[in-house]
Amino acid sequence: MKDFDENMIKKNDEMDESFSDLLKKVVEKQLEEENPTAEEPEVVIKAEQASSVKKVETPVLDWGGEEPKAVNYEPVSEMGIISPSTSINGTVSSKGHIRIEGGIIGDVFAYGDIKVVGKVAGDIEGSSLDLDNCIVEGDIKARGDLNVGKESTLSGNISGQLITIEGKIKGDVEAARGAHMSGTSIVRGSISAPTLSMSAGAQMQGKVKVSKDNDSIE
Repeated sequence: MKDFDENMIKKNDEMDESFSDLLKKVVEKQLEEENPTAEEPEVVIKAEQASSVKKVETPVLDWGGEEPKAVNYEPVSEMGIISPSTSINGTVSSKGHIRIEGGIIGDVFAYGDIKVVGKVAGDIEGSSLDLDNCIVEGDIKARGDLNVGKESTLSGNISGQLITIEGKIKGDVEAARGAHMSGTSIVRGSISAPTLSMSAGAQMQGKVKVSKDNDSIE
């Protein structure tokens, strides 16, 4: 009888422990459902693991000891000619020189010199530019010298090294080395240059900025 009582007490204790564990799990589950955004445990890196952690560095571009060079315009000797009976609608580009006698609706670019005696509706960029007896509507950029002929009419900004103006310009003029206006020239726009000379009869409507050695007179 005594052994029976002890066995019953032992079974009751085991049932109490099982019930206690079950109750604990239910409570923990309820807490997790009530607090879904609970903070995750902090990750700790032990000392023996630190040596295996590598630092990620920002990659550095390697130019092989040389930085990229600016574009070097070395024109070929060939000359592209657009005849008077030819009209082009689109961009024209050449690694040589260009002579435009016809009409172009689009931008014109050349490594070499450009001579225009026709009509261009678009921007023009080349080495030295000779605009003689032509009509141009667009900005003009000469990496060298620029000449605007007597019978030429330009509508747009122009820039170059030495600029000689004999025709008509409606736009701003920027000359890096100097500008000259002949007696037949008409400019409606500002002129910026280190030196500016004007012959008798030249007409100018706009601002003039003459600057040399960081000094300027307007």
